[in-house]
Amino acid sequence: MKKLLQLAVIALVLVSGCSVAAPTVDITLMATSDVHNYYLDYDYFTDMPTAQNGLVRIASAMKEIRDGNPNTLYFDNGDFIQGNPFGEYLAKTPLTAGEISPIMRLLNALGPDAQTLGNHEFNFGLDYLGQVISGAQFPVVSANVTAIATGDPYFEPWTMLTKTFTDDKGKKQTIRIGVLGLLPPQIVNWDGAHLLNKVVTQDGYLTAQKYVPEMKAAGADLVFILGHTGIVDFPWKGMEENFGYYLTEIPGVDAVITGHVHQKFPSQAYASTRGADVEKGTINGVPVVMPNSFADTLGVISLKVQKDGSSWKRVDGGSRLVSIYDAAAAQSLYPADEALSQLLAKEHEAVLAYIRAPVGADEGGATAGGGLTEPLNSFFAMALDDYSVQIINDAQIWYTKEALKGTEFENLPIISVAAPFKAGDRQGPRYYTNVPKGPLAVKNIADLYVFSNTITVLKATGADIKEWLEMSAGQFNQIDPGNKGEQLVINNDFPTYNYDVFDGVSYKIDVSQPAKYNRDGTINDPNAQRIRDLRFQGQPIKAGQEFAVASNNYRAYGGGNFPGVRPDKIIYASPDENRQTILKYIEYMKEISPRTDGNWSLILPAGAGPILYQSSPDAQNSLPPGISFVRLDEAGYGLYRLNN
Repeated sequence: MKKLLQLAVIALVLVSGCSVAAPTVDITLMATSDVHNYYLDYDYFTDMPTAQNGLVRIASAMKEIRDGNPNTLYFDNGDFIQGNPFGEYLAKTPLTAGEISPIMRLLNALGPDAQTLGNHEFNFGLDYLGQVISGAQFPVVSANVTAIATGDPYFEPWTMLTKTFTDDKGKKQTIRIGVLGLLPPQIVNWDGAHLLNKVVTQDGYLTAQKYVPEMKAAGADLVFILGHTGIVDFPWKGMEENFGYYLTEIPGVDAVITGHVHQKFPSQAYASTRGADVEKGTINGVPVVMPNSFADTLGVISLKVQKDGSSWKRVDGGSRLVSIYDAAAAQSLYPADEALSQLLAKEHEAVLAYIRAPVGADEGGATAGGGLTEPLNSFFAMALDDYSVQIINDAQIWYTKEALKGTEFENLPIISVAAPFKAGDRQGPRYYTNVPKGPLAVKNIADLYVFSNTITVLKATGADIKEWLEMSAGQFNQIDPGNKGEQLVINNDFPTYNYDVFDGVSYKIDVSQPAKYNRDGTINDPNAQRIRDLRFQGQPIKAGQEFAVASNNYRAYGGGNFPGVRPDKIIYASPDENRQTILKYIEYMKEISPRTDGNWSLILPAGAGPILYQSSPDAQNSLPPGISFVRLDEAGYGLYRLNN
């Protein structure tokens, strides 16, 4: 009888001309990346609530998506434990035995299916990182970091998720998903003080090529890569910082989550990337997403997978971005999840007390000084010598003079280098330092220096400094003297944290010349010479002349790929943070009058049309001589004309 029924079914199918379609499952992947401590909807730099950031607001968007599709997964893509005073406070507050970090308390409540590590996870050292991730109730994966002592992966390289989903017929289906984590191999340079002689890193692309077949052999139906890395389609050379593009070329990869560079994919910024479909959200046919930074955007990948024998295969997919704030309407699109906010309520109050503490306060609350006689901002920090950078350099020179006393290097002339960290860049027109006149608090120091770097001093020659400055000068577009139209002077593809400004020497930057270096440190034009009139104490600097250069651990260990800047030139590596040095310097000075020494300037070609500089719209109220407001652009920046 059973056989007759089977034959009858087959006959019916043949007669009707139909075939039984294989079941399909629609899977949604949600992704966060580069959250950088923006857990709550609060800006600890301005000490004000914000509707534009916060994982607690992204959580509301996540709930909406989960309600729409129960076949939903969530992944975090790294750079989660560092970025603003909240993370700074937690790193300075030891956990008790068995205590779960508040960071993981929040993440556990959000329920990630897996997380990978970013480069900033290592800023506070391996021990602290270990304490934080030990409380994770989900897999934490990172494949291209290896322990020197054993040669084994330092973290779990990948994990296998076994998930039960509902198919298009309403039936339950089990799908096995391999999830691989990767990060920029440059972490051993950027955080060398914490990582040297402990771990080494491997090329991210080659590591993925190794592990993807391994996951497939272990039974993975689908393979997802959490890549804390950017997207560039330059020819692969090896050990790239940004290797996300190449991951889409590996057979067997079904979805890629990227990040690190604080940009968005899909977006028109990647329209010219080879193989990119920015409407669909794919690269080389593989769904890819990059959800910006600071918890302002949720990345979403949609996959359609179909049963293929005993396994499953991706048959379609794409990505999109969900913003939590409508900039045009100036309104929030998602409310904060109050239950999640309450999980960090105690720490939030402690962080507020921490950032509001006056600089120089003793245990009784009395302050020893640290006031500003005038407002301090970074609105024009890349157009002219600016005190928001000079105060960092002044503090670093002050510190280094004491640090080198009694050493073989104490007679070296000391100069310093620092960058304008908050100067718009990829973070938008509100991302500027703007400290009012009056007493200074800890939050103001964090606003001046946003990274948890430590003081590091190198020995450099005059030739080194010249090339260092040539690399920094890539911050500027080449201005055509014969062009009578408007020209933007700032190259927005060059990150402002790599625009190093020197103090202790004087120089000029000729922006009519081409840049010698590209943003990744490779040569753009070997004959280019933007740096002019480089002098020390009024005299031209000689190529072999030696200096002690105060900087930070990120730069000294190779961050930014600056020519000639490498660890073997380090003569003093301090455990003291640059931020703490600034604080101590302000306490020492008692009162700060924001005055620059004008040691550098731009050479703007005469005869060119209007040369425009992009800055905060608030800069209209702080215009230096020779600079005038023109208009607001479509992104909300103010455009200002530089006097040439």
